[in-house]
Amino acid sequence: MKIKNGVNLHIIKETKFKTIQFLVRFRTKMSRQSVAKRVIISNLWETSNAVLTTNQQFQRKLSEMYGASFATGVSKKGDNHFLNIGMSVVNPKYVESDTVTEAVELLHQALFMPLIDEIGFDEDTFAREKKNLLHYLASTREDKSYVASTRLSELFFEDKNLSTPSISTVELMEHETRQSVFEYYKKMLLTDTIDIWILGDLTATQEASIRTYFSEMPFTDREPLTTVFYEQATSNVVREKTEKEAVNQSILQLAYSHPVKYGDADYLTMQVLNGLLGGFSHSKLFTNVREKESLAYYANSRFDTFTGFLKIAAGIDAGQRSKALTIIRAQVRALAQGDISENELRQTKDMLRNAYFLSLDSPSNLIEQAYIKQLLPDRQLSQAEWLQRLDAVTKSDVVRIAKTLNLQALYFMEGESLGD
Repeated sequence: MKIKNGVNLHIIKETKFKTIQFLVRFRTKMSRQSVAKRVIISNLWETSNAVLTTNQQFQRKLSEMYGASFATGVSKKGDNHFLNIGMSVVNPKYVESDTVTEAVELLHQALFMPLIDEIGFDEDTFAREKKNLLHYLASTREDKSYVASTRLSELFFEDKNLSTPSISTVELMEHETRQSVFEYYKKMLLTDTIDIWILGDLTATQEASIRTYFSEMPFTDREPLTTVFYEQATSNVVREKTEKEAVNQSILQLAYSHPVKYGDADYLTMQVLNGLLGGFSHSKLFTNVREKESLAYYANSRFDTFTGFLKIAAGIDAGQRSKALTIIRAQVRALAQGDISENELRQTKDMLRNAYFLSLDSPSNLIEQAYIKQLLPDRQLSQAEWLQRLDAVTKSDVVRIAKTLNLQALYFMEGESLGD
């Protein structure tokens, strides 16, 4: 249902859950200029509003709603930045309360009744949340795998908006004020593409009530964001960086480009390729780099079909960098040369199939799948099509895609060599 141009309400009838799930998603282009503002807004949403002016009041309200959850967060997909509110309430038919209407009212308060004064967001609340976020962002520097991943992204992505973490950085956060964030918030309400999702066992009366309630909120027309994929040209130069850190376990990360987009004919082939390379415990990276050669504490891979990015990560001893790099790259070549057994192929497909069916038992995953379906309707597969295409992936398909992988960036966080 279109509430306004660029603002849509989606209701999914699903009877197997005892809860009603809500997701409100604001979507815009990823930008270094706005990302810190959006992260602060995320925190402010779940802290207080003009009706529930303290965090204690906010938490008490959730408790009165039979332990409802209200969680906010940010994420990236392609060149888009998502700002989300997620709620979960028990279905009203199990309790003596209209939890659905209460949830919609709470979302209304969060979106359109922020705790503000004549200057901007409430001074004390804003100062506290900004301080908490600065402490949190500073603490991420102690997560060496996270640091390595951000450094690899900086090497891989030519667009600095894309290499900026979705949670922002200390440097970007420090510049924000309660005035700057509130001015942005007013603009965001008018310009972001907004999707509202509700999933659960709702009655026709409840559905009608929800549609009426959201339609009466003061949303305005805006130009919807229609793109999500990010592409960049493959470079002939591998960008490398080594940094010394006081860590026992060194971290080696490689970034490859790949041509497969979400929903492409080769999308399931890419799933299988990643499973064979480093996605599962029987993968080549795990068995050859970690188990057989004992070169890594961990070795895995993951890929993104919205940016054309494939990452290999390994935790190694600093003195083993050259040998580990040689063997890691050999695993990618092995796939391109067809070193894939029938057992490896079958086991990978079995694990992907199991993961797919497990995802159907999660309400949040079901909403996410529905979200991608409406975002990219021409690229969505039905369950039968997904399973059929997975079964149809051949060894030669994997070889063909493996040959398109191009190493673009290499980051090494060098710690102490245990052999010294």
